[in-house]
Parts: sequence; structure tokens; C-alpha cells
Amino acid sequence: MVLEIQNDKIPFSKQYIAVGILLINIIVYLIQYLDPTGNMLLDGFAFTPSEFFAGKEWWTIFTCMFMHANPIHIIMNMWFFYVVADNCEFAMGHLWFLITYLVSGVIGTLLHGVTSFFIPIFYNIPTLGASGAIYGLIAVYAILFPNIKLQVVTSKVPYKISARSFGLIYLITEIIYGLISFTTIPDGTAHFAHLGGFIAGAAFALLFKAFDKEF
Repeated sequence: MVLEIQNDKIPFSKQYIAVGILLINIIVYLIQYLDPTGNMLLDGFAFTPSEFFAGKEWWTIFTCMFMHANPIHIIMNMWFFYVVADNCEFAMGHLWFLITYLVSGVIGTLLHGVTSFFIPIFYNIPTLGASGAIYGLIAVYAILFPNIKLQVVTSKVPYKISARSFGLIYLITEIIYGLISFTTIPDGTAHFAHLGGFIAGAAFALLFKAFDKEF
């Protein structure tokens, strides 16, 4: 779990896209939970590489990023989203924030799909979650606000860290886990979706920083 040490106090009127995304994710999860089949709407809405690359269910590359597997999955994802999204939307503006979020999610899902050709266990398994899009925002947050201090809460001793270090640690961790997944049985996490989202978000942040004089 991670918290900003000092709240930025950005009003909701300046982050309404983030609030909308948060609500959509919660509503979609509730709809999944109420699925009468008990399958959480995995069929037809989660991203399955074999179906997508066969030219079927192309829309799942978008729908999957608003779905979650269980309460812990959505709580953790939405908490990280909540921590970083307000700064990102306030800095980038509503439109570019939305584009960055969606493109990061799509790129992350695509990279996961491509790597499933080399990690066959993922090829026929439905994938869902907002992690790719959120990793894109973590990259934006780390690049545009590198000096913000975060409090990381662990089961042992809480510690403070800069946003830059936070982003780098998450990037390096996902690279390591991604490489390991080529050689051992994967842990069930789409690490390359995280990496794809992070790379896309970093590209948006660097472009934004290059063309915006305030950064």
C-alpha cells in the first residue's frame, strides 16, 4: 500500500475523468459480481489472446481494462489509481489524461497478447484488469512529479520513497518477473501488460514534458 505524504488537495472539478474511470470500474465489477452464470462475464469481455488473434472479440482489448477478478484485485488497482491519477489529470489536462490511460491499457494488453505466443499458458486464458492502464499513469506520475514523497506501508516497517524511485522500482520488478515467466511456470500475473502500460505512459509523459514549458 502506498500513500502521498502530503495531499495535493486537487478539487474533483479538476479530476472528473479520473473520478469517472473509478466509478466505471466499480460499477463494472458489481455487474460482473452479479453475473447469473457465476463466470464474472469472462466470456466475451475479458481478453483472451487466442480469440483476439483469431479475429474474434476484438472489443475485449478495451473492455478487459475495466474488469477485475475479485475484491482484492479491484481494491488494490483502484487504490494505486486514486493515488496517482489526480496529479496526472491536473497536469496533462482531461483529454490527454484519458488518452494516456486508454492507450496504456491497450498497449499493455497487446504486449501481453504477443508474449503469450512465447508463454503458451497465457494463450487461452482470459486476462482482465486495469493494471496496464494504471502502470501507464505510474510512469507519468514518476516522470512529471519525481520529487513527490510517498509513504509505503508494508507488513514490516513503513518507509518513505520518492515518486521517481517508486516508478523505477515497479519498472525493474516487472522486467525481472517478466523475464522469469519465460523460464518458469508463470505466477498468473500479466507482467508484460504492466510493462507495456508503463512504456506507453512513459512515452506520453516524456512527450508532454518536452512540449509543455511548465515541465
